[in-house]
Amino acid sequence: MKKRFRFYLLSAVIGCFLGFVAACSSKDSGDSIQSLSYEMKSFDKVYQDGGEGAENDTYCKFRYPVFSDGEHAETINRYLLNWIANSTALSPGESYTGSITIEELAENFFREYEAAQKEFPVSWPYQFELTGSVLLNRSDLLTVDLSYYAFTGGAHGNSHTEYFVFDTRTGKRFGLNDVFAEDFEERLNTLIDSRYRQMKGLSATDRLDGEKGMLFENHIRFNSNFALTDKGVAFFYNQYEIAAYAYGTTKIDLPYSELAGILKPRFKDL
Repeated sequence: MKKRFRFYLLSAVIGCFLGFVAACSSKDSGDSIQSLSYEMKSFDKVYQDGGEGAENDTYCKFRYPVFSDGEHAETINRYLLNWIANSTALSPGESYTGSITIEELAENFFREYEAAQKEFPVSWPYQFELTGSVLLNRSDLLTVDLSYYAFTGGAHGNSHTEYFVFDTRTGKRFGLNDVFAEDFEERLNTLIDSRYRQMKGLSATDRLDGEKGMLFENHIRFNSNFALTDKGVAFFYNQYEIAAYAYGTTKIDLPYSELAGILKPRFKDL
C-alpha cells in the first residue's frame, strides 16, 4: 500500500514538473518571435520635361517601410506594395494591372500624364507623394500607416490615409472582427460618439451635423480604417468620408482601458 502511494505521489510530481516545463517552453517559443526589422525606402522621380525641384514639376515621390527578418515579411511587403500600386492608378474603381515595382509605378503615372496631355493639353502638373510610417512593431503585431497626396487637376488635390494591422505570425491583415469581441458594435459606436463630442466641445444632445459638429449626418460610427498603437485603437476618417473637404480629416483615439470590455483577450494587455 505504501509503495503504491509513493508511486502515485511520484507520478503526480513528475506530471507537474513536465507540465511546468511545457508551459515554460511554450512561453519561450512565443517570446522568441521578434518584431520585424525594417528600413525606410525612398524613391523620387521627376517627369523628363520638368526642372527638378520646381513647384510645377510633374513628379512621383515615395517613402515607405520595407520589412525583413520575419517568416511573413515578404507577404506583408507585397500587400503594402499592391495597395500603393492601386493608389497611383488614376482610373477610379480600377485596380492596377501592370508590373509592380516602385519604379514602374512612377513610369505608369507619367504615362497617364502623357495620355492626358495628348487628349487635352493641360498646364498643371500631375503630382503623387506617398509617405509611410510604422505605428506599432511588436513581437506578433505590426501597424503601418500609408498616406498619399495626389494632384491631377481641379480645385485641389486628394489625400488618403490607410491603416494596416498585421499578424506577423501569419502575414494576415487584421479586420475589426479579429480584434474586437462578439457584439462590440454598439459599445464601440458609443465610445466614438463620446470622444468626438469631447474633441469638438459638444454636449450629449448637440447635433453632430450642426455648425459645431460639422458632420454630414447626426451620428458618427466606427469604420474599418483602424490602427493598433502602443496607447490604444485609432480610427481615421478621410476627407469627404464624414464631413466636407474644408473640415479636413478626423482621427479618433480610444485608449485600451476604455476598450477592455470589447477587445478579444489577446489585445487587452497591449
